Amino acid sequence: MPEFETIKYYLLVASVIFLSITIFFCLLRAVLGPRFTDRVIASNIISTKIIVLISALSLIIGQEYLVDICLIYAIISFISVVVLARSVLEHKDQEELNK
Repeated sequence: MPEFETIKYYLLVASVIFLSITIFFCLLRAVLGPRFTDRVIASNIISTKIIVLISALSLIIGQEYLVDICLIYAIISFISVVVLARSVLEHKDQEELNK
């Protein structure tokens, strides 16, 4: 059984490294995105990947309280995307009324 634990450990470490690299590329898309919606979607993807990253780290170090932090982070991320989407829709409605 120790072989299974080492394989699980290395697989989790590899997934954390892979997620970190993809978060970096999503961060580039968020900074360089041509439109505001591209930036919002990239930030939402970054938030989702960070939630998975924290979950994997909680398995690696064996601290279950990190899963609670993931849930709180997911709620905050969802609320922020809803607020940003609503502000974009209100801005577009304002532009249509001014025309």
